[in-house]
Amino acid sequence: MNKLFLLFALISNIAFAQTLPDYAKESRWASFVEDGLMDGDVVWIENEGREFLTIFTESESESNKVAIVMHGLGVHPDWSGVIQPLRVALTEQGYHTLSIQLPVLANGIPGNEYKPLWSDADKRIKASIKHVQGLVKSPDLLVAHSHGTRMARHYLAGNPDHPFKKFIAIGMGDSSGLSDINIPTLDLYGTEDLESVLKTVKQRQAASSHNTGYVQKQIQGDHFFNDQNELLTQTVGNWLK
Repeated sequence: MNKLFLLFALISNIAFAQTLPDYAKESRWASFVEDGLMDGDVVWIENEGREFLTIFTESESESNKVAIVMHGLGVHPDWSGVIQPLRVALTEQGYHTLSIQLPVLANGIPGNEYKPLWSDADKRIKASIKHVQGLVKSPDLLVAHSHGTRMARHYLAGNPDHPFKKFIAIGMGDSSGLSDINIPTLDLYGTEDLESVLKTVKQRQAASSHNTGYVQKQIQGDHFFNDQNELLTQTVGNWLK
């Protein structure tokens, strides 16, 4: 009996450990980002006894508005695909930007294994909001790419008293949470985007039918908008105006 109990406990602990963020990977990303950062400043924010990496970049104009930026699957807040171009370009649109490190798992683990980390992502968003408000600034805009949109939608849908006034979701692969989101939303995707994104266009529209501020727009590009950074940032800027 004792042996069976110990075996069950061991299996349970292993299963639990597999749902924890890969903090070692986050640390490697942090070193990489700090060594190569060209725009903005690294800011470490505390979350339940641990610190996570963020990048704060000041607006080019007088503003108290902040855009919190969320990256996609398994990468970091200065990722060259979508995240870095947007976090810098938004400073030209009257926003300070805070690009945050989301919880990650080991390389090769698919997005459907990330669901247990969504609550941790919620806590990081809340800690980021608290940091922004501590700067006497307003967390006005939430921007997310790819799997980051899942985490963003989970937070927005589960926290109706959130402070965000606008939401930009780039490369959404499903419609989860959209039926509970009521703020103006830009659903932006590419002509050569992932199959999961292209196949759920109508589902996302239907889930957002209640939201009069929901706009869906397709532009030239793949999932990471390679060679289309200018078009991506212009489209986002035009919608914000």
